[in-house]
Amino acid sequence: MKAIYDGLYILNVQGKDENVKEAIEELESTIRSEGGEVLGCQKMDRRRFERVAQQIEFGYYVNLIFSLEPGRIAALAQGQKAHPFLFRQFYLRKKQAPEAAAAPV
Repeated sequence: MKAIYDGLYILNVQGKDENVKEAIEELESTIRSEGGEVLGCQKMDRRRFERVAQQIEFGYYVNLIFSLEPGRIAALAQGQKAHPFLFRQFYLRKKQAPEAAAAPV
């Protein structure tokens, strides 16, 4: 049974915001290749880091909501590392909504 995940990605597009769309498409493609299904995408714009990390001052934040088998999340994280524009990635498994209880008759 697939679980629902929030994937937060920080992209290193240093001054190349026009490449964000292609970067997101590649991230989504990797999710699909692992057997997942993309349910939503939230672009959160470019933000300055509090501290300069690896000589990078800004990152473009993207939140992808997707479903995936729980055993495949490690393989997905490893596969996403291959993308040169990916600076950081974080995953949060969302709790499944409880099934609606039958209403008393």
